[in-house]
Amino acid sequence: MAEKINNMLKIAFFSPSSHSFFFPNSKISHGGAELQMFLLAKQLSENTNLKISFFVANEGQEKNETYKNIKLIRSINLLKFDNPFSKINKAIVLFFILRKQKPDIIISTTASSLTGIISFFSKILKIKHIFRVASNLDTGKSEITKIAVLGKVYKYGLESANTVLCQNIEQEQNLKKYHNISAIRIKNVFEIKIVKKVLKKDILWVGRFVNLKKPYLLLELALNLKSEHFTMICPYNKKDKVEWEKLKQKANDIGNITFIEKVPFNEIQDYFNKAKLFVNTSDYEGFPNTFLQSAQAKTPIVSLNVNPDNFITEKECGIFADGDFNKMVEETKKLLQNEFKLENKGENCLNYLKKNHDITIVVKQLEQIINKTI
Repeated sequence: MAEKINNMLKIAFFSPSSHSFFFPNSKISHGGAELQMFLLAKQLSENTNLKISFFVANEGQEKNETYKNIKLIRSINLLKFDNPFSKINKAIVLFFILRKQKPDIIISTTASSLTGIISFFSKILKIKHIFRVASNLDTGKSEITKIAVLGKVYKYGLESANTVLCQNIEQEQNLKKYHNISAIRIKNVFEIKIVKKVLKKDILWVGRFVNLKKPYLLLELALNLKSEHFTMICPYNKKDKVEWEKLKQKANDIGNITFIEKVPFNEIQDYFNKAKLFVNTSDYEGFPNTFLQSAQAKTPIVSLNVNPDNFITEKECGIFADGDFNKMVEETKKLLQNEFKLENKGENCLNYLKKNHDITIVVKQLEQIINKTI
């Protein structure tokens, strides 16, 4: 392995939706998984023994560009309407790019049929495939089988990857139970910085407009806490615009919610810094990046269903309602009335972040995983 590293090991990240982190004016929407891939690639690129490339979406930009030490490879078009023919075309495009670039390892994330295609092409081209699980849903059994043929293609890719990375204990257990995969648990990363103390005034919600995020529950919370001001940041995909407009109108009608469509990544931390609390209403997640952004800001977390590795309760980082909306409302009211507890839980958040998610520490673990995979 040492000899191979000295000859510049070629690592390729496949995460087309991470495009907007490299191109801020992009129309491509993204989530936490894409942010993680961007951060990991950026940190790994500082290792002079590694040659990092990143397959980004095709929005008509130059075929090959660079971002710091990362070579950007234009790959599939995510803006075109998907149908069986476009899926086949994307697979063909991906094959020829992989064959041309021929990395030693390709790292991909999020559950889709492309996971299976990457695993299949990797075997043909003798490339190692590391797959990173993005959500608890990607590790179970019932939800994967619901999506029929595409689910089977994803399942093949998941079980054929050379190494599978996961974010929490539940994912690790599911992967072993349902897929007989001995996954490696690796924490989500964050670039920890010193944040200046600012006046905290809002209750914040940040998430894409998708059903699993349950955005309407934030509106219900705002109705129950009329004396508080809420900020809701909710980007959407073009296909969901009509329903998103309905949410926006209802939020504006309530009166104590500032509704924002989208905030660039390099500006959004300021919203967390100014928040008293951060609210998560999702049915499930992996480990939300918004939790890390909250921790950076010393902002306690109020979560309805999501509590990865029980850190919110065990590390006293906020409120976990265990799926009970009424409990979430009542516990939030109590916490807002106790300045000492608010500050203490905020400090606990930052301490947890530093000990568990520092990118400089976690990426060393990833480098060891890469060494073993190759």
